[in-house]
Amino acid sequence: MKKMIALWLAVFSIALFLMMIGLHEWHLAHSDSIYVKLKPVDPRSILQGDYMALNYELYFTGLPPVLEINADHLPSDAVKEYFYNKSSVLSYVQLDAQRKVIQTRFDPQLLNDYPYSSAKLVLQNPRNTFAGLYPAASSFLFAEGLEPCYRNAQFAELKVRENGQPLLVNLVSENLKALNCEQQKDWWKGSQN
Repeated sequence: MKKMIALWLAVFSIALFLMMIGLHEWHLAHSDSIYVKLKPVDPRSILQGDYMALNYELYFTGLPPVLEINADHLPSDAVKEYFYNKSSVLSYVQLDAQRKVIQTRFDPQLLNDYPYSSAKLVLQNPRNTFAGLYPAASSFLFAEGLEPCYRNAQFAELKVRENGQPLLVNLVSENLKALNCEQQKDWWKGSQN
């Protein structure tokens, strides 16, 4: 009987893992790309190896609609309270013709007012502050030796579903072309050419 429990746990774990892969693949296939400007910093960590802390340039304008009503008389505590204890916050982004984010607001009216494309974007809120909001992931890990190539990253490519859930897909150059850093080096063979 104990062997059967272990077997069922193994089968359940594999099924769960395959389901997670399937959900991410569906997300990639059925989502639109948007590009967020980056201000990357700190490309090296002793414990984690090579990585890039992604500072997204989201071009926030205005306060959330709940707070804009009395914005002149709001103490900073009211702004903190709006973001406090929320793991994520829904925002609305304006996109230019290349689908780059040019403005982020918390007002859903943006979807009706802006003549070009706009989209919902869920922002992560781990620090419970307005300044700590970011989409998808806060860092990007890569193989050792590829740091010079990834320094050229100017935008993060996010696949965003209709409900605003983002998935970080790639880091791209200024002209939105993939960097293809893995193909530029034989890092898997240990070569540092």
